[in-house]
Amino acid sequence: MAPTFSGQVILVTGSTRGIGRAIAETLVERGATVAVHGRDLDQVKKVCCAIHPDRTIPVAADLSDPETAGHLVESAFRPWGRLDGLVNNAGAGRAVAFRGLKLEDWRATHQLNLESVFVACRGAYPLMRRARSGSIVNIASLAAHGPGRMMGADYAASKAGLISLTRSFALEAARFGIRCNAVSPGMVETDMTEGLTEENIRNLAIPLKRLAKPTDVAKVVAFLLSEEASYLTGQVLHVDGGQFMYG
Repeated sequence: MAPTFSGQVILVTGSTRGIGRAIAETLVERGATVAVHGRDLDQVKKVCCAIHPDRTIPVAADLSDPETAGHLVESAFRPWGRLDGLVNNAGAGRAVAFRGLKLEDWRATHQLNLESVFVACRGAYPLMRRARSGSIVNIASLAAHGPGRMMGADYAASKAGLISLTRSFALEAARFGIRCNAVSPGMVETDMTEGLTEENIRNLAIPLKRLAKPTDVAKVVAFLLSEEASYLTGQVLHVDGGQFMYG
């Protein structure tokens, strides 16, 4: 049976589309109340109505300013007075050659992909520590484990930093009953991969011979958040169709 989250409140950043929305939908289907996040509040409210108006909390913030992540956590906590889970999914990147990468672009990528996660974890930590429980899942990337062939060095480095942050946080928070893990997706069917042809996909040499669906990632995230993963912390699960086997 799939794990259930009845009575739990979980914040999922970047959850109006793609992987984040699939995570939010999966958690709501399994009984959670989910704080759905995006930059535009009107769009967030539309998504909440589409998912489940009674078991979603619309929250908006532009995480290109990392400090807003702390306010986001508080907005998710306040309505129910609890925060059982946090999924740091919001992030962005683009394919750019190292020689064309500017310092301001490097910093902007790290602010969104890494610094905002640090601030969100910092905000969730005391809330979960008081409850002596909680689970955090950070969405990294296959790019974190190598040279980031499909993305720029800024994206790969920010996601590698996210994995290091995951393990450091997991080590400190474990004694308070808080778990922190990461998921590293490979290529996923989202708007970022819409332009890929069948030939492009074959050339990726994915052993399972297809891109991941957003729900493939969402189900693994739900597992890590659940009691079924109660003895897992500081781990990174690859949802990549077997690509990581190649190193």
